[in-house]
Amino acid sequence: MEPDAPLTGNARKLGRTHEALRWYQQAFDRSEGPATRLQWGASYVSALVELAPADAARIEKVAGKLFTEAAADKGAFYERSARSLQRVGNRLVAWNADGKHGASMQRLQARLDATCRRVGTADGQRAACERLLKPQALAKSG
Repeated sequence: MEPDAPLTGNARKLGRTHEALRWYQQAFDRSEGPATRLQWGASYVSALVELAPADAARIEKVAGKLFTEAAADKGAFYERSARSLQRVGNRLVAWNADGKHGASMQRLQARLDATCRRVGTADGQRAACERLLKPQALAKSG
């Protein structure tokens, strides 16, 4: 659960999208530790895709930041962190299902490709990285 789940939930129920997204952003901004940041970042991206799907620039910025942070974490594509990143990938693939966000997805894929090249192959971490923005990833895990 998010640190401010009651406030976020209330804002969502009342249709206060901007306020709900502000709470998600604060939870992400205040989170500490690589796995925790990826977890809250994934929640934030999911909320953006659901509540503000037309805000491609913001979605791309937050997802890109997660990929940058993942590049700095040797365990980002393993266990808890990998699940958080896969959730981001699934949401982004679904967000672009109609192809309207193709340019954003291409830029994110290029950013992710650079990250994946630096990820070790042990424990399937590179393979997990390379699957993140692929449509088949959505079918397999969600």
